[in-house]
Amino acid sequence: MGRTSLVVAVCAMCLCSCLSAQENGAPLPKPAPPAAPLPKPDDRAVTKKESESVNSAIAEARKATAEKRFADSEALMEKITGQNPNLILPWVELGLAQLGDKKYSDAENSFKMALGIDPESLKRAHSDDFYQKPDAPGVVAASATRASRNTVAGVVSTREARTPEIQGVAWASLGEAYAHESKVAEAQAAFDSASKALPTQAGQYRHNEAVVFFQSGNSDAQLAAAEQAIALEPSRAANYYFKAQALVGKATVDSKTGKMILPAGCAEAYRKYLQLEPKGPFSADANGVLAAAGLK
Repeated sequence: MGRTSLVVAVCAMCLCSCLSAQENGAPLPKPAPPAAPLPKPDDRAVTKKESESVNSAIAEARKATAEKRFADSEALMEKITGQNPNLILPWVELGLAQLGDKKYSDAENSFKMALGIDPESLKRAHSDDFYQKPDAPGVVAASATRASRNTVAGVVSTREARTPEIQGVAWASLGEAYAHESKVAEAQAAFDSASKALPTQAGQYRHNEAVVFFQSGNSDAQLAAAEQAIALEPSRAANYYFKAQALVGKATVDSKTGKMILPAGCAEAYRKYLQLEPKGPFSADANGVLAAAGLK
């Protein structure tokens, strides 16, 4: 098996199993209960009827996203975020729909809004004295700020408390968007934040990170993420496969024997994958690579 045909085979085998973060096992936060309404832009309390309507729309959008009707989900959440830009969860759902529809730049902005780090607010931070300088006249404290605001209807998205589940999903999904935009350092930092926000799902997030870097074709970042995933979930077979797959691109061919020469750690990772999942979805590929290297 030549290197070119090998890479084609690997891609064909992997692509159907390389899922986005929201499709690959990471938990999605549940809609906020009607009993805990969030404030609207004008600080008027959301009524029970309005809260129930928002939750119903979120459930409908989530169903549409699960069915890959991303445009339908996006339309639902754009309406909600337009009317209630202070609500956090609709921004998450909007970002997930945009991520599924490969609108990575839009998804990035939506997840930033959900996390309270939307770019326009940050950009405007000093242009309109949104954050006062510590030595500015009239400042009463080093951390003093003016009334909270944001770019959408003049509201801040940072006012509400964000549960660890929401932070985990939003950071991990932002990392996915960054990875597809080839913003490697930003993607890695976002996955770091997701893992810190929700440590119980850190293994899943690192696995997702390895998958998305495979999708975006960055084998070095894929390898780093796979090794972190293995450290957190050593019994998860796919983590070893993605480690091996990241390494196999560095294989060479012996000019005399025609056999592949695998880099250090590659064969071991394939074997570990086969040990844990001998009939798994990547087993044929793993066996094929080991055979091409004369290790079967």
